[in-house]
Amino acid sequence: MHRIRPIVLAIAGLLAALLSAEEAGAATFQGKNVDGRRYQGSILNHDYGLIDAVEVCFEAERAYVYLRGGGRLVLILQDEEIADPHCIRADDPRRGIVWEINVKDLRAR
Repeated sequence: MHRIRPIVLAIAGLLAALLSAEEAGAATFQGKNVDGRRYQGSILNHDYGLIDAVEVCFEAERAYVYLRGGGRLVLILQDEEIADPHCIRADDPRRGIVWEINVKDLRAR
């Protein structure tokens, strides 16, 4: 019985650490969380050009870009702290390129 208690406490501590790490990893603009909402914008890459009229949804270090035709890109933000909503750099690991996201209606909540 005495052996179970340290194991339970260790598991509870690990779970608490994982939950707090997930909270701390939110994408932010002006110090406020911008995760979970879809924003209007465009994306630019010098090989693919400008793709306008996309929706962007931030989730921690990821940006999900929804294209007009029904496609979706999953991008990895280079920095979760967004300084300029018109120039958000994100890596596209599937294609090995970098996109520049321009969000038109990003506001801190």
